[in-house]
Amino acid sequence: MQKLVASLVLAVLPLAAVAQTERPYWQQEVNYSIDVALDDKQHVLTGREQMQYVNNSPDALPFIYIHLWPNAYRDNSTAFARQQRQVGKLKFEFAKPEARGYIDQLDFKVDGQSARLEYDVQNPDIAKLLLPQPLQPGQRVTISTPFRVKLPDSFSRMGHVGQSYQVTQWYPKPAVYDRTGWHPMPYLDQGEFYSEFGSFDVRITLPENYVVGATGELQTPAELQRLDELATAAAAKTKPEQFGTSEEFPASASGTKTLRYTQDRVHDFAWFADKRFNVLKDVVQLPSGKSVTAWMMFTNRNAADWLKHRNDIRYALEGYSRWVGEYPYSAATAVDGALSAGSGMEYPMVTVTDPFAIVHEVGHNWFYGILASNERDHPWQDEGVNTYMESRVMEAFKQTPSDPLAKAASSPVVAQKLGLAGVPPAAVAQTQWQAVASRGYDQPNAGPASAQFTSYNYGAIVYVKSAGLLRYLAGYLGQEKFDQGMRLYYDRWKFRHPSPADMQAAFEEAAGQKLDWFFQQMLGTTTRYNATVSDLLLAGEQVKVLVRNESTAAWSVPVATVDAQGKVLELKWTPVFGGREAEDRSTGDEDTDVTQLNFRRTPEVAAVVVDPEYLTPQLNRRDDQRLLDGTFPTMEPLRIRPLAGVERWDRTDLYWLPVVGANTHDKFMLGAAFYNNPLVLNKLSYVAMPMFSINRRDLKGIGQVNLTALPSSRYLQRVTTSFQVASFERYTKLEPSLSLELRRTQWGNLRQQVQLAYTIVRTEQDPTSTGNIIPTLRYELLGGDAARNYGADVELNAFTPRSAGTTYDSPQLLRAALRYEQHYAEKRSFRARLFGGRFLSQAAESPYAIGLSGSPDYRRQTAFLDRRQISDALTAQVHQTDDRDGAFKAYLPVFADKWLTTLNLEADLPKTPLVVFADLGAANRRFVLPNGGNQRLFYDAGLALPLMNDAFRLYLPIAGSQYDNGLPSSRKNFTDNIRFVLNLQKANPLRLIDQALR
Repeated sequence: MQKLVASLVLAVLPLAAVAQTERPYWQQEVNYSIDVALDDKQHVLTGREQMQYVNNSPDALPFIYIHLWPNAYRDNSTAFARQQRQVGKLKFEFAKPEARGYIDQLDFKVDGQSARLEYDVQNPDIAKLLLPQPLQPGQRVTISTPFRVKLPDSFSRMGHVGQSYQVTQWYPKPAVYDRTGWHPMPYLDQGEFYSEFGSFDVRITLPENYVVGATGELQTPAELQRLDELATAAAAKTKPEQFGTSEEFPASASGTKTLRYTQDRVHDFAWFADKRFNVLKDVVQLPSGKSVTAWMMFTNRNAADWLKHRNDIRYALEGYSRWVGEYPYSAATAVDGALSAGSGMEYPMVTVTDPFAIVHEVGHNWFYGILASNERDHPWQDEGVNTYMESRVMEAFKQTPSDPLAKAASSPVVAQKLGLAGVPPAAVAQTQWQAVASRGYDQPNAGPASAQFTSYNYGAIVYVKSAGLLRYLAGYLGQEKFDQGMRLYYDRWKFRHPSPADMQAAFEEAAGQKLDWFFQQMLGTTTRYNATVSDLLLAGEQVKVLVRNESTAAWSVPVATVDAQGKVLELKWTPVFGGREAEDRSTGDEDTDVTQLNFRRTPEVAAVVVDPEYLTPQLNRRDDQRLLDGTFPTMEPLRIRPLAGVERWDRTDLYWLPVVGANTHDKFMLGAAFYNNPLVLNKLSYVAMPMFSINRRDLKGIGQVNLTALPSSRYLQRVTTSFQVASFERYTKLEPSLSLELRRTQWGNLRQQVQLAYTIVRTEQDPTSTGNIIPTLRYELLGGDAARNYGADVELNAFTPRSAGTTYDSPQLLRAALRYEQHYAEKRSFRARLFGGRFLSQAAESPYAIGLSGSPDYRRQTAFLDRRQISDALTAQVHQTDDRDGAFKAYLPVFADKWLTTLNLEADLPKTPLVVFADLGAANRRFVLPNGGNQRLFYDAGLALPLMNDAFRLYLPIAGSQYDNGLPSSRKNFTDNIRFVLNLQKANPLRLIDQALR
């Protein structure tokens, strides 16, 4: 990306003032005339394009950047392919050549003269069209070219599934040139578009029995009549079963038809074709009285869902026209399609979508279609604003939230069971971004879409948090003022390219106040916001409340008096206040972090609450309530709930899950895990997992307390101080630790963590022992992408035995491992691990060693079923391993007291769940082999069967040093050497939540 930016800067150096953002606004104009034909046997488009490019800029243009986005599907070197790997998708990476796509047969002419294309060296979907002579300000030029597009399979937005076609980003298209310069951008799956307005006259030729939904007004009378007939037939079917269940494609008609679509004041053209489409038609009257035709096109497979949402286009057209501005076009179409990029994708006047996302996608006609902001650079300005408006439409017309999580929580049954009664559904939706923010993984809303946002954050931050912040702004300004700002924004910038600053200016004009604190700070940073009631005073008929801003940024806070049941009696907003850094607060003469609000004092008033309606971007709700006597509640109502929920200001929730366990000493154990909110982490989080041993009638279990800090540091992402206690199998473990998670780097997508632990293990086997103390320093690194990834870890242990009579010095053990994984198919990979361990100091009488076939687990990190080795089938190390140290899959009783190194190889076998493995190792061995051998080199090989998301693995060694002659001598010899791994951490739901959010 840096090379691309540098090349662009060099290319526009002759235009010295191009990048001056203070230049006057202009926008270019591009008018298209396109003829295209579909070959539905070869899945190829053949077309010819003529476009008139109007230079409204003050600059002479020696070239025009052209988007050739079908080339994004050409090979694995494109920006689209790289992004697919980064977000964990490998379908395109291993697609066959015939499934990919491209654009070719280009022959550009400018006013009839041949013109040369210069392709971007890193992005084959970007080219520079060199003009025969510079295009002067105010002039226009006619550009023409033939083209052919090979439509790919459905990997993203453009493509086909059988003979169902999504024809989007399909024709040569100029990049935007505005007052900040050129905006050539490669096609991306995550990250949308920025295009010039103009007119389209498009003629599509295809077999007669296709149904087409497209941008623009259909100008073909015969096809309009056919659509009306199909709509009449579909309207007569009131039940889903009447549409049938067939998903087969009928044979294509031998004859063809040409459909013509025209449209002014749009910046893109897309069309969708399927021979199986059912059609529904509606005529929507807008608040002004204008009529708009609404079309729905869907297949039999999804008929039930489309019928449930048959009025959603109407709701979107009416709601957005009322609260944003009137819909300017004559039609709006929603089509069913096999989209691989989310639940829907919008284009002017037409969207391909799942039925439940119709309101959102049709709403993009305003935020993307009419208000054509730069989505690649400012995705919140499109997706976030649209998500906010979608939620208003859904709540007003359908009485349900738009967000799936909020929608589920709005169910009275679900709300009651999860303790969400009284919590606004929008507040439930906010847990999606609060979950990452509480872990330090969030990102500013105002970041660009292209590379910075993680896949999870793109939805949680750009969509959900942005919508929540706009809801907060509407609360602060008042809905009427907010709507005035939105309408002014629309009226001023429709059919133009507004920036975030333009949106801010419109809202500031409507509100009559500066809003930098919101648009620049709240949207542009990851500032942690929190406010509390610092004091209150009962003075006659007033309750005087001091509100403290505990954040480093200024903001406004809603505060209310409530009755004993938590019902809001009177709500007021503070002025925008506070925001000084902590060191500034200590030296200031005046406490500007505190402001006063006065409320009426009535007999009903029981408490004062900060943000009782969950509008603000706070993470901590535990300090939001203060009783009328000026104290914080010492004991709020405690509710025990299953699974998880939302943190509330009016109660304390304790969550739980049932737990079972077993081992050969403690036998069967039954218990439960109790923990505080696992979704939005508190600074202090905990889990207590008591387990009762049925046979031994005693208590076992695990407990852990974590203190999480999110430092404002360029190097540290999160700091976690932890204390764990565990008691099983006649041992007790105490382990304080400190984990430093470093900020993720853009280079290589590196994740790094440093951990310092101090482990104390005491066993009942040695009553004279006060326990072994094992200080540990560990560094771990992970990097790469879905196709190939790598990792490394280095660990230093010091063993300090506290047994009576111990005379040797404390040994020190250094371990290091390198890991590499390379996929050779979408769901198949090859993996290699290189391990080395060495004692830096070790006395001859020391009992510590490095295991060839798994570690001795001195720190009690693995849940062994038979740690004490009293079982014939579950024996720790012999039959159960932990895949650490040498990580041999077969069991060899080799324990090195000086050094050990191994190479572990694995590969997934095609078309089976089996894995083939081989291990090679060398060591100074502590014990000789059972057969009397005295070698230092070892090997094994065999098959593995991973199960339960790889939480359980079965190893079947077929050959190796564990056998006398390298192979099993009998069936019993083979079965006795079967081993397994049980990795409960991979099934731990609390750990899985944390990993999913990274």
